[in-house]
Amino acid sequence: MKIPVNLITGFLGVGKTTSIKHLLASKPKEERWAVIINEFGAVSIDHTAIEEQDGLTIREVAGGCICCTANVPMQYTLTTVLRQQKPDRILIEPTGMGHPENILDLLRGKFLKDILEVKATVCLVDPRRWEKTDFHAHETFQDQINLADVIVANKIDLAGEELTQKFIDWAKTLYPPKLLIETVANGELDFNWLNIEPFGDRKAQFSHHVHEHTHTHEEELPAPTVGNPVKKESHGLGMYGCGWIFSPDEFFNLPKLRQFFSTLQGVERAKGVFRTGKDWVMINAADGQFTVQYIAYRRDSRVELIAPKKLDWAAFEKKLNACLLEVPVA
Repeated sequence: MKIPVNLITGFLGVGKTTSIKHLLASKPKEERWAVIINEFGAVSIDHTAIEEQDGLTIREVAGGCICCTANVPMQYTLTTVLRQQKPDRILIEPTGMGHPENILDLLRGKFLKDILEVKATVCLVDPRRWEKTDFHAHETFQDQINLADVIVANKIDLAGEELTQKFIDWAKTLYPPKLLIETVANGELDFNWLNIEPFGDRKAQFSHHVHEHTHTHEEELPAPTVGNPVKKESHGLGMYGCGWIFSPDEFFNLPKLRQFFSTLQGVERAKGVFRTGKDWVMINAADGQFTVQYIAYRRDSRVELIAPKKLDWAAFEKKLNACLLEVPVA
Protein backbone atom coordinates (compact mmCIF):
# COMPACT_ATOMS: atom_id res chain seq x y z
CA MET A 1 0.00 0.00 0.00
CA LYS A 2 1.41 3.38 -1.01
CA ILE A 3 2.03 6.15 1.52
CA PRO A 4 -0.07 9.31 0.93
CA VAL A 5 1.91 12.54 0.76
CA ASN A 6 0.68 16.15 0.59
CA LEU A 7 2.38 19.45 -0.12
CA ILE A 8 1.18 22.38 1.98
CA THR A 9 2.34 25.45 0.05
CA GLY A 10 1.90 29.20 0.30
CA PHE A 11 3.89 32.41 0.39
CA LEU A 12 5.88 33.74 3.35
CA GLY A 13 3.82 34.26 6.49
CA VAL A 14 0.57 32.75 5.22
CA GLY A 15 0.25 30.31 8.13
CA LYS A 16 1.48 26.97 6.75
CA THR A 17 2.98 25.73 10.02
CA THR A 18 -0.11 26.70 11.99
CA SER A 19 -2.22 24.78 9.47
CA ILE A 20 -0.04 21.70 9.82
CA LYS A 21 -0.39 21.89 13.61
CA HIS A 22 -4.16 21.91 13.16
CA LEU A 23 -4.00 18.88 10.85
CA LEU A 24 -1.87 17.00 13.36
CA ALA A 25 -4.64 17.42 15.92
CA SER A 26 -6.79 15.28 13.59
CA LYS A 27 -4.16 12.57 13.15
CA PRO A 28 -5.57 9.11 13.94
CA LYS A 29 -3.82 7.91 17.10
CA GLU A 30 -2.82 4.60 15.53
CA GLU A 31 -1.06 6.26 12.56
CA ARG A 32 2.54 7.38 12.24
CA TRP A 33 2.98 10.67 10.40
CA ALA A 34 6.07 12.50 9.20
CA VAL A 35 6.33 16.25 8.64
CA ILE A 36 9.19 17.60 6.52
CA ILE A 37 9.70 21.35 6.87
CA ASN A 38 11.92 23.45 4.65
CA GLU A 39 12.90 27.01 5.51
CA PHE A 40 14.62 29.68 3.50
CA GLY A 41 17.41 30.37 5.96
CA ALA A 42 20.03 28.13 7.55
CA VAL A 43 18.49 28.75 10.99
CA SER A 44 15.28 26.73 11.15
CA ILE A 45 12.41 28.05 13.26
CA ASP A 46 9.12 26.48 12.18
CA HIS A 47 9.80 23.01 13.60
CA THR A 48 9.97 24.52 17.09
CA ALA A 49 6.25 25.35 16.90
CA ILE A 50 5.20 21.72 16.50
CA GLU A 51 5.12 19.79 19.74
CA GLU A 52 6.41 16.25 19.75
CA GLN A 53 3.81 13.53 20.09
CA ASP A 54 3.55 9.78 19.72
CA GLY A 55 3.53 8.67 16.11
CA LEU A 56 5.01 11.92 14.77
CA THR A 57 8.38 12.48 13.13
CA ILE A 58 9.54 16.02 12.31
CA ARG A 59 12.48 16.68 10.01
CA GLU A 60 13.91 20.01 8.83
CA VAL A 61 15.65 20.79 5.55
CA ALA A 62 17.22 24.19 6.14
CA GLY A 63 18.46 26.66 3.59
CA GLY A 64 15.77 26.73 0.91
CA CYS A 65 17.23 23.66 -0.80
CA ILE A 66 14.01 21.65 -0.96
CA CYS A 67 13.16 23.19 -4.32
CA CYS A 68 16.60 22.99 -5.90
CA THR A 69 16.73 21.13 -9.19
CA ALA A 70 19.17 18.64 -7.65
CA ASN A 71 16.96 18.20 -4.57
CA VAL A 72 19.69 16.21 -2.80
CA PRO A 73 18.82 17.25 0.80
CA MET A 74 15.14 16.54 0.18
CA GLN A 75 15.85 13.12 -1.34
CA TYR A 76 18.08 12.18 1.58
CA THR A 77 15.60 13.37 4.23
CA LEU A 78 12.65 11.69 2.54
CA THR A 79 14.36 8.32 2.00
CA THR A 80 15.67 8.35 5.58
CA VAL A 81 12.19 8.98 6.97
CA LEU A 82 10.70 6.24 4.78
CA ARG A 83 13.33 3.74 5.83
CA GLN A 84 13.50 4.51 9.54
CA GLN A 85 10.00 5.72 10.50
CA LYS A 86 7.80 3.94 7.92
CA PRO A 87 5.09 6.64 8.19
CA ASP A 88 1.44 6.24 7.27
CA ARG A 89 1.32 9.79 5.87
CA ILE A 90 3.82 12.52 4.98
CA LEU A 91 3.19 16.27 4.98
CA ILE A 92 5.75 18.51 3.26
CA GLU A 93 5.96 22.25 3.91
CA PRO A 94 8.23 24.00 1.39
CA THR A 95 9.65 27.43 2.11
CA GLY A 96 7.27 30.25 1.26
CA MET A 97 9.63 31.30 -1.55
CA GLY A 98 9.94 27.75 -2.86
CA HIS A 99 8.69 26.38 -6.15
CA PRO A 100 6.58 23.20 -5.74
CA GLU A 101 7.17 21.70 -9.20
CA ASN A 102 10.56 20.12 -8.50
CA ILE A 103 9.23 18.52 -5.33
CA LEU A 104 6.23 17.05 -7.14
CA ASP A 105 8.53 15.73 -9.86
CA LEU A 106 10.65 14.04 -7.21
CA LEU A 107 7.66 12.48 -5.44
CA ARG A 108 6.31 11.15 -8.74
CA GLY A 109 9.70 10.10 -10.10
CA LYS A 110 10.86 6.58 -10.83
CA PHE A 111 12.49 6.07 -7.42
CA LEU A 112 9.42 6.96 -5.33
CA LYS A 113 6.36 6.47 -7.52
CA ASP A 114 5.88 2.89 -6.31
CA ILE A 115 6.17 3.94 -2.66
CA LEU A 116 4.35 7.27 -2.45
CA GLU A 117 0.86 8.31 -3.52
CA VAL A 118 0.76 12.04 -4.16
CA LYS A 119 -2.51 13.47 -2.90
CA ALA A 120 -3.88 16.99 -3.23
CA THR A 121 -1.45 19.90 -3.07
CA VAL A 122 -2.94 22.54 -0.77
CA CYS A 123 -2.01 26.20 -1.25
CA LEU A 124 -2.82 28.75 1.44
CA VAL A 125 -3.30 32.41 0.55
CA ASP A 126 -3.75 35.47 2.73
CA PRO A 127 -6.31 37.60 0.79
CA ARG A 128 -4.77 40.77 2.23
CA ARG A 129 -1.45 40.04 0.55
CA TRP A 130 -3.06 38.66 -2.61
CA GLU A 131 -4.72 42.03 -3.15
CA LYS A 132 -1.34 43.75 -3.54
CA THR A 133 -0.37 44.07 -7.21
CA ASP A 134 3.33 43.26 -6.79
CA PHE A 135 2.51 40.18 -4.74
CA HIS A 136 -0.19 39.01 -7.12
CA ALA A 137 2.29 39.17 -10.02
CA HIS A 138 5.12 37.30 -8.29
CA GLU A 139 6.19 34.27 -10.37
CA THR A 140 6.59 31.94 -7.38
CA PHE A 141 3.14 32.86 -6.07
CA GLN A 142 1.60 32.30 -9.49
CA ASP A 143 3.09 28.83 -9.78
CA GLN A 144 2.11 27.92 -6.22
CA ILE A 145 -1.43 28.76 -7.34
CA ASN A 146 -1.09 26.99 -10.70
CA LEU A 147 0.13 23.73 -9.13
CA ALA A 148 -2.40 23.63 -6.29
CA ASP A 149 -5.40 21.33 -6.32
CA VAL A 150 -6.95 22.94 -3.26
CA ILE A 151 -6.79 26.69 -2.58
CA VAL A 152 -7.56 27.93 0.90
CA ALA A 153 -7.98 31.57 1.86
CA ASN A 154 -6.51 31.72 5.36
CA LYS A 155 -6.80 34.49 7.97
CA ILE A 156 -10.25 35.48 6.72
CA ASP A 157 -11.03 36.86 10.18
CA LEU A 158 -8.40 39.51 9.43
CA ALA A 159 -9.12 39.90 5.71
CA GLY A 160 -12.83 40.59 6.14
CA GLU A 161 -15.84 39.32 4.23
CA GLU A 162 -15.63 41.64 1.21
CA LEU A 163 -11.98 40.96 0.41
CA THR A 164 -12.37 37.24 1.05
CA GLN A 165 -15.26 37.06 -1.42
CA LYS A 166 -13.22 39.01 -3.96
CA PHE A 167 -10.45 36.43 -3.68
CA ILE A 168 -12.91 33.52 -4.01
CA ASP A 169 -14.44 35.03 -7.14
CA TRP A 170 -10.94 35.31 -8.64
CA ALA A 171 -10.01 31.76 -7.65
CA LYS A 172 -13.10 30.43 -9.43
CA THR A 173 -11.84 31.88 -12.72
CA LEU A 174 -8.61 29.82 -12.65
CA TYR A 175 -8.06 27.18 -15.30
CA PRO A 176 -7.75 24.29 -14.97
CA PRO A 177 -10.30 24.75 -12.20
CA LYS A 178 -9.37 23.95 -8.63
CA LEU A 179 -10.84 20.84 -7.06
CA LEU A 180 -11.75 22.80 -3.94
CA ILE A 181 -11.77 26.46 -2.89
CA GLU A 182 -12.25 27.06 0.83
CA THR A 183 -11.87 29.73 3.49
CA VAL A 184 -10.56 29.33 7.04
CA ALA A 185 -9.28 31.30 10.00
CA ASN A 186 -6.26 30.29 12.08
CA GLY A 187 -5.20 27.61 9.60
CA GLU A 188 -8.10 25.30 10.44
CA LEU A 189 -7.75 22.93 7.48
CA ASP A 190 -10.11 19.98 7.19
CA PHE A 191 -8.32 16.62 7.42
CA ASN A 192 -10.53 15.24 4.61
CA TRP A 193 -9.05 17.75 2.14
CA LEU A 194 -5.78 15.82 2.28
CA ASN A 195 -7.36 12.78 0.65
CA ILE A 196 -8.62 14.58 -2.44
CA GLU A 197 -7.20 12.99 -5.58
CA PRO A 198 -5.01 15.49 -7.46
CA PHE A 199 -5.68 16.76 -10.94
CA GLY A 200 -3.32 14.86 -13.20
CA ASP A 201 -2.00 17.55 -15.52
CA ARG A 202 -1.35 20.79 -13.67
CA LYS A 203 1.60 22.71 -15.07
CA ALA A 204 3.76 25.54 -13.84
CA GLN A 205 3.52 28.71 -15.88
CA PHE A 206 7.21 29.40 -15.39
CA SER A 207 10.05 26.94 -16.00
CA HIS A 208 12.02 25.13 -13.33
CA HIS A 209 14.28 27.65 -11.71
CA VAL A 210 17.83 27.21 -10.60
CA HIS A 211 18.63 29.65 -7.84
CA GLU A 212 21.86 30.72 -6.30
CA HIS A 213 22.44 30.27 -2.62
CA THR A 214 25.26 31.03 -0.25
CA HIS A 215 25.14 27.92 1.91
CA THR A 216 26.25 24.34 1.44
CA HIS A 217 23.79 21.46 1.38
CA GLU A 218 25.50 19.66 4.25
CA GLU A 219 26.14 22.14 7.03
CA GLU A 220 26.01 21.95 10.81
CA LEU A 221 26.04 25.22 12.70
CA PRO A 222 28.31 25.52 15.75
CA ALA A 223 26.83 25.76 19.24
CA PRO A 224 26.37 29.32 20.53
CA THR A 225 27.87 30.50 23.81
CA VAL A 226 26.80 33.28 26.16
CA GLY A 227 27.60 36.59 24.50
CA ASN A 228 28.48 34.92 21.19
CA PRO A 229 25.41 34.06 19.10
CA VAL A 230 25.84 32.04 15.92
CA LYS A 231 25.01 34.12 12.85
CA LYS A 232 24.26 32.76 9.37
CA GLU A 233 23.33 34.69 6.25
CA SER A 234 21.54 33.23 3.23
CA HIS A 235 20.71 34.46 -0.25
CA GLY A 236 18.55 32.93 -2.96
CA LEU A 237 15.08 32.77 -4.48
CA GLY A 238 15.30 36.56 -4.89
CA MET A 239 15.51 37.12 -1.14
CA TYR A 240 18.13 37.73 1.55
CA GLY A 241 18.09 36.34 5.05
CA CYS A 242 20.02 36.33 8.28
CA GLY A 243 19.54 34.09 11.29
CA TRP A 244 20.96 34.01 14.79
CA ILE A 245 21.07 31.28 17.43
CA PHE A 246 21.59 32.35 21.05
CA SER A 247 22.76 30.27 23.98
CA PRO A 248 19.97 28.61 26.00
CA ASP A 249 21.58 30.20 29.08
CA GLU A 250 20.61 33.67 27.87
CA PHE A 251 17.25 35.28 28.62
CA PHE A 252 15.27 37.81 26.62
CA ASN A 253 13.05 40.61 27.84
CA LEU A 254 9.62 40.05 26.27
CA PRO A 255 8.50 43.73 26.21
CA LYS A 256 11.75 44.62 24.44
CA LEU A 257 11.20 41.80 21.94
CA ARG A 258 7.71 43.14 21.24
CA GLN A 259 9.26 46.54 20.55
CA PHE A 260 11.88 44.98 18.27
CA PHE A 261 9.32 43.12 16.14
CA SER A 262 6.88 46.05 16.02
CA THR A 263 9.50 48.41 14.60
CA LEU A 264 11.15 46.21 11.96
CA GLN A 265 11.90 48.11 8.75
CA GLY A 266 12.53 46.53 5.33
CA VAL A 267 11.89 42.99 6.57
CA GLU A 268 9.46 40.82 4.61
CA ARG A 269 9.22 38.07 7.22
CA ALA A 270 10.54 37.61 10.75
CA LYS A 271 10.15 34.79 13.21
CA GLY A 272 11.90 33.56 16.30
CA VAL A 273 11.72 31.51 19.44
CA PHE A 274 13.06 33.00 22.68
CA ARG A 275 13.70 32.05 26.28
CA THR A 276 12.11 34.73 28.46
CA GLY A 277 12.78 33.25 31.87
CA LYS A 278 10.76 30.19 32.81
CA ASP A 279 8.71 30.59 29.65
CA TRP A 280 9.63 30.24 25.97
CA VAL A 281 7.75 32.14 23.28
CA MET A 282 7.49 32.07 19.51
CA ILE A 283 7.07 35.38 17.69
CA ASN A 284 5.88 35.56 14.08
CA ALA A 285 5.86 38.80 12.13
CA ALA A 286 4.63 39.64 8.63
CA ASP A 287 3.07 42.71 7.01
CA GLY A 288 3.76 44.91 10.02
CA GLN A 289 1.90 42.63 12.43
CA PHE A 290 3.18 40.00 14.82
CA THR A 291 1.89 37.32 17.16
CA VAL A 292 3.33 35.89 20.37
CA GLN A 293 2.60 32.39 21.60
CA TYR A 294 4.01 30.25 24.38
CA ILE A 295 5.59 27.00 23.22
CA ALA A 296 7.08 23.80 24.63
CA TYR A 297 10.41 24.13 22.78
CA ARG A 298 13.37 24.30 25.19
CA ARG A 299 16.62 24.04 23.22
CA ASP A 300 17.93 27.53 22.38
CA SER A 301 16.77 30.97 21.30
CA ARG A 302 16.82 31.60 17.56
CA VAL A 303 15.52 34.16 15.06
CA GLU A 304 15.42 34.54 11.27
CA LEU A 305 14.84 37.73 9.25
CA ILE A 306 14.04 37.66 5.50
CA ALA A 307 14.10 40.70 3.23
CA PRO A 308 13.96 41.50 -0.51
CA LYS A 309 17.43 43.09 -0.29
CA LYS A 310 20.48 42.72 1.90
CA LEU A 311 20.11 44.76 5.06
CA ASP A 312 22.49 45.96 7.76
CA TRP A 313 22.39 42.71 9.69
CA ALA A 314 24.90 43.98 12.26
CA ALA A 315 22.44 46.70 13.24
CA PHE A 316 19.69 44.12 13.76
CA GLU A 317 22.05 41.98 15.83
CA LYS A 318 22.79 44.98 18.04
CA LYS A 319 19.06 45.50 18.59
CA LEU A 320 18.57 41.82 19.43
CA ASN A 321 21.41 41.95 21.94
CA ALA A 322 19.71 44.96 23.51
CA CYS A 323 16.70 42.71 24.18
CA LEU A 324 18.75 40.39 26.38
CA LEU A 325 18.45 40.53 30.14
CA GLU A 326 21.70 41.45 31.84
CA VAL A 327 20.89 39.28 34.83
CA PRO A 328 19.33 35.84 34.18
CA VAL A 329 15.90 35.24 35.66
CA ALA A 330 16.02 32.99 38.72
